Amino acid sequence: GYGTQSTHKPSDVDPSVVNISEEIYLGTMPDKHYVFLDATGREFSLNEMLGKPLLLMFSYYACDGACPMATKVLRSTLDKVDDWKLGKDFRVLTLSFDRHDNVEKLRMFEKHAQFTEEPPTGWKIALFKNPEDIERLTRSLGFKFFWEPRDRVFLHPSVYYILSPEGRVTRFLYPGSIQADDMEVAITKAYGDEIALSAKNIVNLLVSTCFSYNYKDGKYSINYPVFIAWTALLIGITSLIGGSVIIRRRVKV
Repeated sequence: GYGTQSTHKPSDVDPSVVNISEEIYLGTMPDKHYVFLDATGREFSLNEMLGKPLLLMFSYYACDGACPMATKVLRSTLDKVDDWKLGKDFRVLTLSFDRHDNVEKLRMFEKHAQFTEEPPTGWKIALFKNPEDIERLTRSLGFKFFWEPRDRVFLHPSVYYILSPEGRVTRFLYPGSIQADDMEVAITKAYGDEIALSAKNIVNLLVSTCFSYNYKDGKYSINYPVFIAWTALLIGITSLIGGSVIIRRRVKV
C-alpha cells in the first residue's frame, strides 16, 4: 500500500511491493505541474526537467540500503554512457517519497550516495514542495511503498523511470542488471517516444531490495525480513512448478 511512517499500521513484509505492472504504467504521462525543492530551497517544476529525456527515481533520504545503492549504480552506469551526455542530452531527477524528509536529510543522502560536492549538472535531488503531492505522483506511476515498523524502513521497488521529452513513461530499468548499453538504448528510444517493456526478473528485484548498507562496517548486509519473505515466495513458486511437472508426467504415463 501507499503511505508514510505516520500513517502506516504495522504490516507483515509483502514481497509484491517491489512489483510494478509495467504494462499498465508504460505510456503514462504524469502531471507536469508538480513543484519540488532542491537542496538550496529553489523551486522548480517537473515541466522544467522535461524537453529532454528524464530519468526519474524515487528514494527516501534516511535509507541506508537500496536507495543509495541505486543512486551509485546509476552514477556508475551513466559514467559509461558515450552516446548521450548528462545535462546536455538528458536529465536525472531523484525525488523523496517520505514526507518527513527535509534539506538536512537530503544533503546527508547526497553524502551517502558519495556525491563529493553537488550532484552533476542535469541531476536534481529534491523534495516535494507539497507533501500531499507525493501520493498523487507515486500512485499515478504505480510506485508502491509501505513502512515496515519492525526494522523501521520503507519497503519499495528500486526502479528508474525513463520519460520522453514530452513526459511519457517509455521504459523501466532496474539496478540489478542495468548496463550502459541499456541506458543508451533507453534514452534513444525516449527521444523517439518509443515504449518498451523491460527484461526484468526476480533476481534483479532481489538484488535491489534485500540488502541494507551498514555505514559502520562499510558494507551491505542482508535485509532478513525481505529475504525470508522472498525465499518463501520462491519456494512456493518452485513447489508449484515441480508439482505441475510431476502431475503432467503421471498423466502421460
